Parts: sequence; C-alpha cells; structure tokens
Amino acid sequence: MQDLIIINNNLASASPYALIIQEFKKIHKRDRNPGKETALKEFAYIYFMCNHNSPYAVYDGEQKELRVIDSIFGEGKWKADKVVKAACDRYTNLMDTHAVLLLKAARSSIKKLEAYFQDIDLTILDDNGKPIYSAKDLVVNLTKVGDVVQGLSKLEDIVKREEQEKASTRGGVELNKYNE
Repeated sequence: MQDLIIINNNLASASPYALIIQEFKKIHKRDRNPGKETALKEFAYIYFMCNHNSPYAVYDGEQKELRVIDSIFGEGKWKADKVVKAACDRYTNLMDTHAVLLLKAARSSIKKLEAYFQDIDLTILDDNGKPIYSAKDLVVNLTKVGDVVQGLSKLEDIVKREEQEKASTRGGVELNKYNE
C-alpha cells in the first residue's frame, strides 16, 4: 500500500496516489489558494487523527481531536466537515491492517488500564463498610503491568516490520536483485 499522506519538511500533503481517490481529491480541489494551505492543514489533520504512528496516537477521542486541531489550526478555529470526515474514514479503511487494528485496540485498552490505576481508591467502602478495591488485587495488577507494556512493544514491532515489508515494494512490485 502506498502512503496516502506524505510528511515532508513538517508539511502534510496528499501523495499523487491519494489524489486519485475521491475523498482526497475533493479536499485538494476545493482549496482555491495557490499554496493549498487549507488542504495541507486538512491532510495533516487526517494524518494526525488516523495514523497509528502519529505523535497524537497516545490520545483518545475528543482529547486527541482537540490537541490536533489546536496544533494545526489554533484553538477552536476549525471543525472537521463531512468532506474531511469522509477522507478520514477512507484513510483508515485503506491504511489499517489487522495488526494496526489490534495495535489501536491495545492502546485503547491501555488507556483504560491507566485510568483504572489513576482512579483506584483503596479507602472507598461499600454499604457494609468493606473496601471496594482490594490492596492485594492492586498489587497483583501492578506486577502484571510490565507484561502489558512488553506485549504492546512486541505488537508495535510487528506493525513496524509489516510496514517495512510493504515499503520494500514500489507500486506493488516486489524488488529483487535486478531492481536494486
């Protein structure tokens, strides 16, 4: 799979391959500015919101969107319209492999685990005066966190290897000793 959005000199642009896809073509065509500044920002939004390698991939949902919009457009000055949302959907459908989908799900689960550890309060009691959370369970869960982190790292490595294998092809053609 070709890259749909290319990051070069800190600017996001649609690849020539992407511009034949209707959703990306609409964003590019509707920007009448000679430098396509708005389109470039919208492509950056798509990349930062949808790509698992984005620096914003550690955030979820609304928090992620607010940070991306603030970074690209400034605070509260822009909102994704139906054209940009359709391009986000197309980007995700074309770029996400099974391994990437698993990685995204794992990251989402880790965010929930993080919230669990931040919110746990061993002093909260139920109606009978017994602790809701067990210190013993907390300690057991804490000992397993390293395994979770290692598992996530392994999954990230698998995704990187998968992407490197895809990068070793050009236009879907496998390279061999005669191409190099």
